[in-house]
Amino acid sequence: MSTSSGPERLRLVRTRGESGVVELVLSGELDSGTASKVVRAVAQILATEPEALILDVSDLSFLSVAGVRAIGTAHAAAGAARLRVVTGERPVVREFLHATRFDAVLDCYRTRSSAVAAGSRAEFVSHARAAWDAS
Repeated sequence: MSTSSGPERLRLVRTRGESGVVELVLSGELDSGTASKVVRAVAQILATEPEALILDVSDLSFLSVAGVRAIGTAHAAAGAARLRVVTGERPVVREFLHATRFDAVLDCYRTRSSAVAAGSRAEFVSHARAAWDAS
């Protein structure tokens, strides 16, 4: 799936990988004019009940509060699917997520490969329980 909003303001590319992992790559501007496209695309993906959804925002050139809310909506809607957010190295994304404290709520990775390698939902729950029990 590849869709765009406006004159190529936001491009979405969806791929399905192995073991039920779906990746949605965003490039361009994520703002009030394009956020609804992301929310709709995420809803369509989550309807297929993937093991995990990797939301790659590392190629965004602009991220607004409405865009962060769209990412937050994706996180809230993910339910049993594990949402992983690839932030990359661009300050526009990482610094904004940090300033809004969404980086503390979201499962963020700097690279796609680290997001893919993060393991299954069962492994995540096992590690989270172990960390919780250790504290």
